Amino acid sequence: MKKALLVVSFGTTYHTTLEKTIGAIEQEMAAAFPERELRRAFTSGFVRRKLWRRDRIRIDGVVEALEALHIEGYEDVLIQPTHMINGEETERMMKEIDIYSGYFQRFSIGKPILSDQQDYVRLVEAIVEELPQMDYDDAVALMGHGTEHHANPAYAAMEYVFHAKGYHNIFVGTVEGFPTVSDVIQRLNECLNARRVYLLPMMIVAGDHAINDMAGSHPKSWKNQMIDAHFLPVPVMRGLGEYPGVRAILVQHARDALGEVD
Repeated sequence: MKKALLVVSFGTTYHTTLEKTIGAIEQEMAAAFPERELRRAFTSGFVRRKLWRRDRIRIDGVVEALEALHIEGYEDVLIQPTHMINGEETERMMKEIDIYSGYFQRFSIGKPILSDQQDYVRLVEAIVEELPQMDYDDAVALMGHGTEHHANPAYAAMEYVFHAKGYHNIFVGTVEGFPTVSDVIQRLNECLNARRVYLLPMMIVAGDHAINDMAGSHPKSWKNQMIDAHFLPVPVMRGLGEYPGVRAILVQHARDALGEVD
């Protein structure tokens, strides 16, 4: 039986972070499932079109990837998304997958990173493990993407879990949802000792949002809003895909989808 592993990501047009994050995830997944042919798909049509127009790099969407696997005679397909939450991108992916689910003898789908209670604890541990050495007056502000989707409270829940685990100097905000950077700054002001603030993307890649919205030079960037609030921001340009603990979560979700016991 021909077996495939399809890793589905939103995607990025920044090549450096692509290989450090999505590429690293794909390679770790391939090592975990060596009997499967590794394939890549991006859910963002904008990213795929830009990569083609600018670089002549063709990346399949989910439908194109599954169609190719079907034509090539694959019978057992494992799909693992690298999405953070069960939001719009995951729902869109599932609708596209549903079209092809009957085309294969075995069809397994792993869950996004934050899918159950234990995932929040695992993600907290994975992030804390990668933080720089902290002084008493240091804090961390994590930038998530955010969404109008009903799954957005996952970001506020992440901060709650950080604090429940004793990391009271770590805060979570979003670019396009709640909490906002203003909410993060308000909570930093309530943290009496906070002075230096490490800014980290809570996204798989350190792409456009990290480069511009988090660490950019425009007045509304998180970095400049932190400066205006009299903090010392230190951007850390590493996507979560660079964190071994985050990659381990995704590998485990893929194993769970197959019903394997680690």
